[in-house]
Amino acid sequence: IGGGTASGRPVRAVQCGGPLGAYFPRALFDTPYDYEAFTARDGLIGHGGIVVFDDTVDMAAQARFAMEFCAIESCGKCTPCRIGSTRGVEVIDRILAGEKRDMNVALLEDLCRTLKLGSLCALGGFTPYPVMSALKHFPEDFRR
Repeated sequence: IGGGTASGRPVRAVQCGGPLGAYFPRALFDTPYDYEAFTARDGLIGHGGIVVFDDTVDMAAQARFAMEFCAIESCGKCTPCRIGSTRGVEVIDRILAGEKRDMNVALLEDLCRTLKLGSLCALGGFTPYPVMSALKHFPEDFRR
């Protein structure tokens, strides 16, 4: 992708659509760069930004970053974004600490559905994309 990574290490994931875009693993690198193709693979193009991650990236940490980004940037108008993103960071922290992993993953998935469907703007509605894609494509990073 664009000649590889700056570090020269192998590419592990690509994020398209800005800080709230989904993380695509190598297996999805053949996805055509258009709205329909990305939507079909639970992604979005957003503003068109592309970030390439090498094989040293911790995708669970990236998912946490996305959730924390939403918590910090939330205007506070809607409950799913204002409260959900803060709770999302806490749930990810519990997963990474090994606390009731299966229960907390299910809770995080439910929280992401609520954010996606119940938020009033794209910030809250798009926050689930990186979190859910990290859980789906890089589950090993949530089992430290």
